[in-house]
Amino acid sequence: MKPCLADVNVLLPLLVRHHEHHARAMRWFDSLAAGEAALCRFVQLALIRLLGNGAVMGVYVLPASSAWKLIAELMEDERLEFATEPALLDEILPDLLKYAVPTGKLVADAYLAGFSVAAKMRLATFDKGCRQFRGVDLELLQLP
Repeated sequence: MKPCLADVNVLLPLLVRHHEHHARAMRWFDSLAAGEAALCRFVQLALIRLLGNGAVMGVYVLPASSAWKLIAELMEDERLEFATEPALLDEILPDLLKYAVPTGKLVADAYLAGFSVAAKMRLATFDKGCRQFRGVDLELLQLP
């Protein structure tokens, strides 16, 4: 099966046991074979930012160094690999950034969509908004 790029909205609940979507993220992760999922630098940094955000993590907030270690531990799992930015991304991304008001979320979604297309990967996400990007092989995870 074609490998998939994991969105931060999948990996955060995977890492955080008390997250409301942890069980669903775990079911997805448990269904993967070795090397079937990937994490890119953009998602890695977003995870560090969110794991250190008190509004997101509450009393479970982590310092950046602890978040880095938690992600490094996850990366030891054979199902997950680190994906470097594909060369074709610079050709694909501009066509995905055609917004009158490019919000941070839209730019982030466009980046991950472009990355997945350029790398010939699926994009695993809970975000239904990613359906707007043509040519993306989307693995839309369902929420209860």
